[in-house]
Amino acid sequence: MRVLALLLGVILLALPVAGHELVVYTVIYGKDGAMPAEIPDGSLKEGDQAWFWMKDSTENSTLIVTLEKDGDSYSSADLTTECELDDNGSKIDEDCETRFDFTFNQPNAAGEWKITFSKSVNGSETGTEVGSVVIAADHHSQEEGVSSFSKTNIAILIAVASVIGMLLLVSQIMESSSEEE
Repeated sequence: MRVLALLLGVILLALPVAGHELVVYTVIYGKDGAMPAEIPDGSLKEGDQAWFWMKDSTENSTLIVTLEKDGDSYSSADLTTECELDDNGSKIDEDCETRFDFTFNQPNAAGEWKITFSKSVNGSETGTEVGSVVIAADHHSQEEGVSSFSKTNIAILIAVASVIGMLLLVSQIMESSSEEE
């Protein structure tokens, strides 16, 4: 019985696993604008993140980052270069943000996204910069798997392991009934 449990454990560990390691792409917005303004196509897949940092130290400047695709729009709060902290290192103004984190995990996130950077100084918009990113679909196919087993081969292995387990169980039951007589 231990052999059967061990065999099933090995089979389950041999199953192909597919997917990608999640990626975080950073965009810095400084005095010269966004770097990079356009995230290279293929850099991000569904589930990955983009971080947009406000690093423009122009006095009283703020930034709003907007991402749009197929009529859906997501915007940041007003981003500033830094937030004032108290003696404990906590933000004095809880609404103060220096970074906008966006995860591309919506349904149908794959495709081209428009990115708009709107800079304001003293509350008046002083410039807009537009960029884009193409998010790749995250397909989990057999070819991406670590193992070369197909689903059919795995099913056959499980069937064989089940037959062996049944034979071992029947032989143990027969041995115990013959010992009792």
